[in-house]
Amino acid sequence: MTDREDRPEYLRYVAHGSLDYVLSTADGGFSYLPILPGKWMSWIGVFGTAPMMCDLWSSANATLVAIPARDVQRLVGRNASALLAVVDMVGEWTRLLTGWALSFAAYGPEKRLVYLLLLASSDAVALAKEGQAAPVTQTHISQFGFGSRQRVSRLLRSLADKGLIEMKYGGVMIPSRARLEAYLSEDKAHGGASRG
Repeated sequence: MTDREDRPEYLRYVAHGSLDYVLSTADGGFSYLPILPGKWMSWIGVFGTAPMMCDLWSSANATLVAIPARDVQRLVGRNASALLAVVDMVGEWTRLLTGWALSFAAYGPEKRLVYLLLLASSDAVALAKEGQAAPVTQTHISQFGFGSRQRVSRLLRSLADKGLIEMKYGGVMIPSRARLEAYLSEDKAHGGASRG
């Protein structure tokens, strides 16, 4: 729908299916982040001046509502409360991405996976919902710097053994975000990353 190095011409709402941020490399590397129903795509692209760094693809049979970017910019520019709402959404994504980048230095692989699951189940991302199986597969997780699917499988089994997640067909279920958060706090209290 939109190639990398282009700016999106539309703000899209996902009613059914998904829109996917897709990054592929010349040597065959491939990763994607799905935007699921009930979410908008992409506020940053509509209001930013830089082109996208990845491609935007639509899943088969997706139902989308598309609003021209220039109309969104004009309407938001005339409405201070709408502008604040957009700033809040962009700020939330920035906070999540900053936290994800910092998690690489703060945590080992298992704790970093817990952090990723917390991000995936946050209100801003909403790929996963507490108590419901999420379409977050071992392949998805491996694309976030966790190595092979076999390594991801071992990490997930370890979290399941601790009662932090449940393995479901085609995904992962988070019984309690509070338990995941407590696990990260426990890690810090027992010799996590030190501050220098």
